[in-house]
Amino acid sequence: MIFVTVGTTRFDELVEAMDKIAPELHEEVIIQAGNHKYRPNNCTYFKFDNDLLKYFNKADIVVAHGGAGITFEVLNLGRKLISVENPQVLEGHQGDLLGKLSQEGYLIWCRDLNKIQNCINEAKKMKIKHYARPKCEIADMIVSSLG
Repeated sequence: MIFVTVGTTRFDELVEAMDKIAPELHEEVIIQAGNHKYRPNNCTYFKFDNDLLKYFNKADIVVAHGGAGITFEVLNLGRKLISVENPQVLEGHQGDLLGKLSQEGYLIWCRDLNKIQNCINEAKKMKIKHYARPKCEIADMIVSSLG
């Protein structure tokens, strides 16, 4: 199963691209479509769900918008992740994050929605590097600075 999520944003381009290729994938595609205008015809979709973990755990591949929260949530679960930068997000900060994580082998960064099917095919074959959450040391730094 391929699970697609756009979070709380509108990212109709991703929803539409996945809906169009769904019949060619020959597997179930479920889309969390958020505040969408485009209505998928070829896959199951819903706007929101309080528990996406059940979808992440069933998915062989997760396709998601490039937000940091969803990116690290999926990586921490050890799932194959294809991330797509949402051009509607201000400042283009998603590209910086996705570029670095892609370069290090943690995810596949889909820079062009016309190539999303190629990215899915690549993800099926590829062994994604396991992401290990770095130890957070900020509390120790604060305590040591307080003396």
